[in-house]
Amino acid sequence: MSADVRPEPEVLSSPIKGLFSGQIVESALFPYPEPSADEKETVSAFLDSLRSFAKDKIDPARFDREKRVPPEVVKGLADLGIFGLTIPEEHGGYGFSSSAYCRVMEEIGSTDASLGILIGGHQSIGLKALLLYGTDEQKKRWLPGLASGDVLAAFALTEPEAGSDAASISTTARFDAAKDEFVLDGTKHWISNGGIAGFFTVFAKDVALDVKDEHRRITAFAVTRDLAGLEVGPEEKKLGLKGSSTVPLLLKELRVPASNVIGTRGGGFKIAVEVLNTGRTSLAAGCLGGSKTMIRAAALHARERRQFGTRIADFEMIRGKFARMVMNTYALESVVFLTAGLVDRGLSDYALEGAACKVFGTETVWGVINDALQIAGGNGFMEEYPYERALRDSRVNMIFEGTNEILRVLVALSGVRDLASDLKEVARALKTPLNHLGVLSEFVGRRIRGYVAPERIESVAPELAPEAEIVTR
Repeated sequence: MSADVRPEPEVLSSPIKGLFSGQIVESALFPYPEPSADEKETVSAFLDSLRSFAKDKIDPARFDREKRVPPEVVKGLADLGIFGLTIPEEHGGYGFSSSAYCRVMEEIGSTDASLGILIGGHQSIGLKALLLYGTDEQKKRWLPGLASGDVLAAFALTEPEAGSDAASISTTARFDAAKDEFVLDGTKHWISNGGIAGFFTVFAKDVALDVKDEHRRITAFAVTRDLAGLEVGPEEKKLGLKGSSTVPLLLKELRVPASNVIGTRGGGFKIAVEVLNTGRTSLAAGCLGGSKTMIRAAALHARERRQFGTRIADFEMIRGKFARMVMNTYALESVVFLTAGLVDRGLSDYALEGAACKVFGTETVWGVINDALQIAGGNGFMEEYPYERALRDSRVNMIFEGTNEILRVLVALSGVRDLASDLKEVARALKTPLNHLGVLSEFVGRRIRGYVAPERIESVAPELAPEAEIVTR
């Protein structure tokens, strides 16, 4: 569905930030987002085509064995239009909403994890900076080829000594005013799609900028494969996701025209953060698809396998595993499409929601796969069954696009920041209370109101009223 026919964005607040301050942002939570009839029809038709293609052409075991997605499969996916899902129609894409894109990524996640990296590395992060911050000229120049799949994209931020701490990158960009070019030098590490991409979003420190904070030097560049000085290293040997391309990039006196700067000089750190924020929800959507596939496989085995004259599906401990798998997967589906729906409705600050989706999604699929493998018993350990490959493929999810440990810290620090500012004001007021009666009385009043008349959830379904009361308390 084209972006230009969607309703005007609403003014929304982050539900997670609200929780930190003791508020339930009901306007963001209820009603649960529902795609329009037109979008449902478009996405359904696309998924039918994708499933038909997957049935005939996608062989995850072959991708894993050959350590690549064959070119004819990439071409077939390009013909479906899968590389332009998020790109506006005016530039040759589908213009899918965040919810529609996540629904497709869920389907991809249920099919093959390496394909998820191929597609997500391309448009969830690879071309996202161009989409969000590129000039009209830049978009006209590159987006059509990226939408058609003639050119694939990659996101080049990570370095050997700079992972979650993106501000510590050491790749430099030196401006050559005489030629109106930047000269980039450095090494990028673990670049998904790097071996097959023709377009790279590269981040480097603009050494000429006079700033105190190092992260304010970081600038984003559109780098194409034909530029002299770009060297693509050998494919990495990985535990999982073997069908995806992962390589180092060497930048040696790489000359990039000044017109290739994405956004503003020194604005690259903000761009990188926002790109990763948008990519985390779709990553969680892929985990959702993987979880559903594993539950189906394990359920089929549990119904057929008999021990001690009884189907293992009827044993209490096995039923307990299924209960946990289904419960967490249902919760994951809920948070993914709630977050995607909020993005579509205009929520501008969804960093915490995206981080929560990524942490919960990646840990959910890991737990579901582990339980499914256990239910499969010895079969789960064998290569001829999908469990061991799924386990290998899912492990890195808790590491890339921000480790889960770092994202937990991000959620905690960001969530308490506003609350801490209020308490800092109160602490200052306590030093000279007679001069700050207004601040203290307002704080005490809020606390009393919270105890006497706590905020209640009004819009919840009647069946969940007891749970809503627990949340209120």
